[in-house]
Amino acid sequence: MNEGSPNPWQVAAQQIDARIKELQPEADRHVVGQHVISRVLLKRFAIPFGSQGLKLVPFNLDHPDGLHKAASPRACGKVPYFARFASASLEQVWGKLETRIPDAARAVDRGDVFHNEQHVQTLKDLVALHLVRSLNYRNIHERIFTKVYTEHRTALLTERSDLLRRAVLQRSGLHLSGPQGLATAATAADEILSPHMANFENGADFRARIEITFAKAKEMISDAGLEILVPAAGEFLLGDTPALAIQQSGTRIAFNVAIGDSTAIVLPFGPRHLLVGRTPRNGLSTVSEETVDLLNRLQIEAAQQRVYFRPRSGQDAIVRRYLKQGGRARKEKLQAASSPDGRASKVSGLTRQSPHPLKQARRTVPRSANRQPRSGPAGARRCAEAFVGRLLPSPSAGESPAVPCRRRVRLRPR
Repeated sequence: MNEGSPNPWQVAAQQIDARIKELQPEADRHVVGQHVISRVLLKRFAIPFGSQGLKLVPFNLDHPDGLHKAASPRACGKVPYFARFASASLEQVWGKLETRIPDAARAVDRGDVFHNEQHVQTLKDLVALHLVRSLNYRNIHERIFTKVYTEHRTALLTERSDLLRRAVLQRSGLHLSGPQGLATAATAADEILSPHMANFENGADFRARIEITFAKAKEMISDAGLEILVPAAGEFLLGDTPALAIQQSGTRIAFNVAIGDSTAIVLPFGPRHLLVGRTPRNGLSTVSEETVDLLNRLQIEAAQQRVYFRPRSGQDAIVRRYLKQGGRARKEKLQAASSPDGRASKVSGLTRQSPHPLKQARRTVPRSANRQPRSGPAGARRCAEAFVGRLLPSPSAGESPAVPCRRRVRLRPR
């Protein structure tokens, strides 16, 4: 694998291998139940339940009509063995940030967070953390590794077979030829790639990459502004994949786009606040109930299985109604429709691809084709706006101009 001109995959693999070697002494130090949503963030959606402490509602989207019992923040947002290699040290990486969040959260609640640049940076880093520490990122990592591994194995058996033949000759003194040679070549290719496969299977590759990706995501988000949205009415809910890099494309909102391609990254920060990263400026903005409705529906669409909200908030009825109207493709349908080569598959109006963690392809949510416009032809041209026109790009030249933002876009009719 090291012969010939190095390519980006080889260079990155060498960097990952070096980091794995550094982490090897800590390989068996594990944290079993790892939070993918920060407990301090979950607490902002919880309320006191007497002697039971703080509780919030974990709503299972796969069983919306079931009983959804309130639970403590400690019990929510956890994934057993999310990282399976040196996870204790990874928790320390997250912890360095999470210990700063309470002070920043109090500043948000007071309304003076933008008077302290350190608090603003903490909130930006929190957005980056939840983009990377997610089941979405882990799924992407697994798909990409499988694809890249298969491509390199195929290359060793085809256009780069000369390198494989030389490697076998050096190792065993055998010349590869004939049917037996093909079988030997396949075995040799597996042996050459086996260290990478071993690091993938034991979780070492994921452990090293998520840390590196987190650092890159922080850098990319830090350079832009941060806005905090406050609802004029209603309240935000929290999905189990809460940080969403979004982009407007015509009449659609795409989420899980590349950080570099996004025009906003949203993260609910409690029922009364939502963080928006990668904005042109810092500031606090009040948004309408319909904007809150749109952002909550994005959380539902992006969720793997659950959304979280404040008990007795009435959100359970809103979520059930949205699901009954067909507003979320079932997870198994998405999995069944995913093509093995990672190309886009369309299911129930969603487009999903297998992207790179920092170069993510997009999953889009179309506007409902059945909803009648409220105000004639202009209503039919409404752009997909939450805070579009201010945070998201206008349509490109040649497209119909967007109607001035009224924050009325819905993913499904109420």
